[in-house]
Amino acid sequence: MNPRPFLILFLSATLLHAETWSGTAQITFDGTSTLHAWGGKVAAEAFQADVTMTGGQPQRVKAEVTVKAANMDTAEPKRDANMLKAMQVDSHPLIVGKIDAKFSEIAAAGKPTKLPIELDLLGKSQNVTGTISNWKLNGRKASFDLDFPVSMKASGISVPAVLLFIRVGDGVQVHASVTLTQN
Repeated sequence: MNPRPFLILFLSATLLHAETWSGTAQITFDGTSTLHAWGGKVAAEAFQADVTMTGGQPQRVKAEVTVKAANMDTAEPKRDANMLKAMQVDSHPLIVGKIDAKFSEIAAAGKPTKLPIELDLLGKSQNVTGTISNWKLNGRKASFDLDFPVSMKASGISVPAVLLFIRVGDGVQVHASVTLTQN
């Protein structure tokens, strides 16, 4: 028996392993209307990211990030009530973003990179493309900013006009400041 294939398999198995990193995300969202710009914020629920490691270096990250739609806050109670109604939070209380990407797609230092995201919103799944910037890896902590657009029409979000002429624009820009920490 040739021990070489066994040795290669053994070394590959010891070099390649999965780790769980803890994650947080602070999210802001900005939109427009015929009257003025508006925005708000929400924190994602704490989440876990499965990170595949090779020789101490992250290679792939897979994560599911959940936001409680009812926690979205625009600092204007009437607007919040209209937003939560349009978001159908009683029927669809969670917004979920899923990523499964090579770490190199996230960790391009010094230049923005594109990241595919599967976004589940109002019970519908859609693919959006995010832009990652401000990537930093410092010891056991990684951080980056993630920006992506959401079309309310494509998401099935219907916002009625206010006073018959004030309408909300279709595009909402989402910004997330994400931190991943090795456990």
